[in-house]
Parts: sequence; C-alpha cells; structure tokens
Amino acid sequence: MTLPALLLALVILSAAWSTHALPGVVSLTTDALEACQTLFVRCVELASVAKLFFFWSGTLLASTGLVYAVFKAGKNIAATRRAVSALPIKHNGKSVALIMDSSLKTAFTCGFLRPRIYISTGLLNSLEKDELRAVFLHELKHKKGFDPLRFLVIGFIRDAFFYLPAVRHLASFARLKKEHEADDTAASRLGEPLSLASAMIKVAREGGLYAALAENTEQVTGRVRRLIEGREAKLKVPAKAAVVSLFAATALLLSLSMPIYAAPEAHECTIEKCETHADLVRDCK
Repeated sequence: MTLPALLLALVILSAAWSTHALPGVVSLTTDALEACQTLFVRCVELASVAKLFFFWSGTLLASTGLVYAVFKAGKNIAATRRAVSALPIKHNGKSVALIMDSSLKTAFTCGFLRPRIYISTGLLNSLEKDELRAVFLHELKHKKGFDPLRFLVIGFIRDAFFYLPAVRHLASFARLKKEHEADDTAASRLGEPLSLASAMIKVAREGGLYAALAENTEQVTGRVRRLIEGREAKLKVPAKAAVVSLFAATALLLSLSMPIYAAPEAHECTIEKCETHADLVRDCK
C-alpha cells in the first residue's frame, strides 16, 4: 500500500470511528462531569471514570500528534518557499530553473503539485558532462515521481506519530528508498553508476549537501557504496525503539477503541458513596 493510500485509509477509518463511537463517549463524559462536582473525591472508585480517563488520554495524544504534524508541515513549507524565493533564480521553462550563483554547488527538486528542478551555475561549472547528466536524471526521477509531495507525506506521518520511535526509522528508510530509486534510474539511463557516485562525492566535499542529493555525509557514503557494490540497504529499527513503539501503539489502540469494547455501565448515586458531599448532590436517592 502506498503512503497516500495509507493516509487516505487512516482518514476514512478516523471519520467512521468519529461518527460511530465518539458521540456516545462525549455524552457519557458530559453526564459524568455533571454528576460529579468533585470527580476524583466522590467517584474515583467507579470503573467508568478510569475508562474515560484512558480514552481521553489516548485521544489527546493522537490529537496532539496530528496538530504537531500540521504545524510542522506548514512551517517546513513556509521555510522552503522563503529559502527558494531568496535564491537568484532564472527560470528556464516550467521544468528547470537555474540558480545564478557560481559559489553555490547544488541541485534539488522543489514543488508539490508542479515540481521543478533547480540547478546552480556553480554546479554546472564544477561537474563533468556525464556527472551533470547523472545529477539531472536523478532529479528528473524525483520530479516525475512527485517525490517532494511524497517526502511531505512521509514527514507528516513521522511527526503525527512522534510518540512511536520506530516510525521515525521507518520514515527515514522510506525517504532513503526514494533516493535509491532515483539513483538507480540515473545509473540505468547512463549505463554506469560511477558518474553519479562521483558527482555526489564532489558535492559532499564542497559542503553543499541538499536533501535531493543527500541529507548528510553518512548517507553519501552509503549510497555511493551501494551504487558501486550493489548492496541493498536494509531497514534497521533498534530493539528498544521497536519495543517502546509496540507498547505505545497497543495502548493507543486500546484507548481509542475503548467505546467499542467497554460499554458504559450505569451507576446509581447513593448517600453511602456521596455522604461527604451530600449537600451538593441533586435528587440523590
């Protein structure tokens, strides 16, 4: 299942759950708050209070993740637009734009619905013909695959589930796989991988790393070695991150599905339960 399809499935399931279960839980919570003026003193022994606390804790955590992901995505989009707009760009058609800066050696793809390839004049002057072609083919794969939008979705999922450490590793691996796909396309079109490997090394030495080429020098080393040796990268999730994520995901799933498996129980308010606050209780029989 692709990431957009997974995100759409999550939205549909969330909407269905909200329609089916959320109104009953909200009604139960309202009744509980109205019946218990001093909730934790008079009704702490009731199991329904613990269930409600468990449910709303999970809901708050999931909602916080969604709000944080939206905020982070918006912030990243705004920062990217500011950074690109500050560059001395000369547009050369709808697909490619030149960055008129001989001191800047970089190439990247930017834009979600209409992605465009940006190449600096400094990079054009510093690479050999085959190296430059390899870089362009790499970025062309990103452009045709709408990878900037895919990266945005990957980042959104990573931030939305920030409380699951394993998701961070999965997101990084997903981004890396898209880079590998672009590397393979460029190497296949050229008929050899050395030109792209050489271009990545030159850009890394200049210190002009951009996300479209590599996120860090460690990634450069791994991708160059993969191009030359043909070794596929494997997903590695630390045991601690996997255990913590499994426990947190299970707890969250149980919390959000509580309205389905834990039907609310009716409780009668009696003097024995509320005798310390009998003057606050209306119609206490």
